[in-house]
Amino acid sequence: MLVWGLVMVAVLASFFLIGSEISSEVAHSRLSRAAETAVAAGQFPEALASYRNLLELNPKDQPASQALEQTLDQAVQVLPGGDDLSAEIYILRWLSGAGDWFRFSDALDRSMVRIPAGSFSMGSNSDRPDERPQHQVALDPYAIDRYEVTNAQYQRYLAATNRPPPPYWEGLQFPQGQGDVPVVGVSWDDANAYCAWAGKRLPTEAEWENACRGPDNRLFPWGNGWGPGRANLDPSPGVSNLSTQAGPALDPWSVAWDLLRNRPAASPGQGLRPVGSYRDGASPFMVMDMVGNASEWVADWYNWAGYQGLPDQNPLIQGPSWGHVVRGSAWYDPRGNPDWEMEQSRCSARGSSHDQTDPRIGFRCAR
Repeated sequence: MLVWGLVMVAVLASFFLIGSEISSEVAHSRLSRAAETAVAAGQFPEALASYRNLLELNPKDQPASQALEQTLDQAVQVLPGGDDLSAEIYILRWLSGAGDWFRFSDALDRSMVRIPAGSFSMGSNSDRPDERPQHQVALDPYAIDRYEVTNAQYQRYLAATNRPPPPYWEGLQFPQGQGDVPVVGVSWDDANAYCAWAGKRLPTEAEWENACRGPDNRLFPWGNGWGPGRANLDPSPGVSNLSTQAGPALDPWSVAWDLLRNRPAASPGQGLRPVGSYRDGASPFMVMDMVGNASEWVADWYNWAGYQGLPDQNPLIQGPSWGHVVRGSAWYDPRGNPDWEMEQSRCSARGSSHDQTDPRIGFRCAR
């Protein structure tokens, strides 16, 4: 009886193993078909998810591993700058999560939004004097980066050009975990040089504002009502909320550099966020992070006096040469308050800086 029992156990175990193998083969076949169908349909997130599941079934599945790599290459060629923003952001998150900074940077380089020729109403007659008068501006067609230039992209530029790194980097290495956040602390000259190196240029002030406002001339990128949760902004500006240490008040700019070095992508108001994190804050042209994250250099010089006497077609302010225009509100504003934060987040709001480095300021490129 004992021998017979052992035989039955062996038989049952054999049936179980055969069943498991058959089940695994069926799952493999199903996932392979799903992945191939998704690739053929251009549904890259679905295809990548199927290949990932295949590799979970068998990490040594070389055909699945190769197909996944080919699908990533294809997605980077096809998705950036297209209409499927969800799929584009999915691919960006996949690449950044894998630390695949080469493909990640390539995808961001390609993700430019094409904006047709047309006119828009620039400036404001009811806000600060430097925004007046509100006037119609005609622009030729152009393209603008959907996202702010990231640390990963900027690292390639530094390696190729031997330019100095931002103050919060360690040599040519950005802080750990911050490859997909905007680079900041970059001078206007370096921002301008980067765009030229990338075969692009800084956007003009008019191009930036048009990309923010859209055809319906919005007050904020998302509409005419204030929505601070749609952007990475300091929720309670002021130096006092940035440190719990006892003792004398900290220098606000030292605090900002420290946040950049040591608290990567922590939470709103505590650091920069990965580009494209605020889908609800996109402009009508689907340009991301025009409010919050980094403020941005543009091509123009700040002229103090507003728009009187400027051309109505493709304007570019070329002096006085004191400081360049900065557009968009930032992740950090130690001297502000919620009302100032809202004021700075309007698409028509202007700022300027003559500092070589500022922990709030980054950039995006145009063409």
